[in-house]
Amino acid sequence: MKGLFIVFEGVDGGGKSTQMKMLSDFFKRKGYEVEQHMEPTHETIGTVLWDYMNSKNRSFEPETEALLFAADRIEHGKNIRKALEERKIVISDRYKHSSLAYQGAAGADVDWMQSLNKHALVPDLVILLDIDPEKSLGRVSDREKTVFEENEYLKKVRAEYLRYAELGELVVVDAVQSIEEVHADILKHVDKLA
Repeated sequence: MKGLFIVFEGVDGGGKSTQMKMLSDFFKRKGYEVEQHMEPTHETIGTVLWDYMNSKNRSFEPETEALLFAADRIEHGKNIRKALEERKIVISDRYKHSSLAYQGAAGADVDWMQSLNKHALVPDLVILLDIDPEKSLGRVSDREKTVFEENEYLKKVRAEYLRYAELGELVVVDAVQSIEEVHADILKHVDKLA
């Protein structure tokens, strides 16, 4: 089998980390090498984004955010390509649709953002773990919030994600279900890749 590139999207608190680990374990049991990635990365540009996100001060314009995320994604793409050439499974916590949803909800022009990301790799599967932001924020209430975690804003982000689902760019999995039910739904979509 060639390498596979699978992305998990959605607001924080939807279970991306848990489901990434479960899917990684699933592939490892089948004998595949798996790499888990995330955006922003912890490379040079991604570190700037992490500092900004944890600053509690959303001072950048959404276009500036989109440019930084796109730049981090271009660099990230080199690592993804290398892993795919080695026939590994790459599972990423966030990718292009995060920019389209988050910066789109903040007012950045979507067509412009699409052009910024025109060189981004196209994943084999993008999974939206869909959850109402009120529930998701309750799940992450025990940790520090990023500048993006505000209920009314996240409702707009969720609406953006669902718009891309309607366009067929990602599949939706109900993240309110039990962990096992979510995993089972994910595997149904993964099975279609074979």
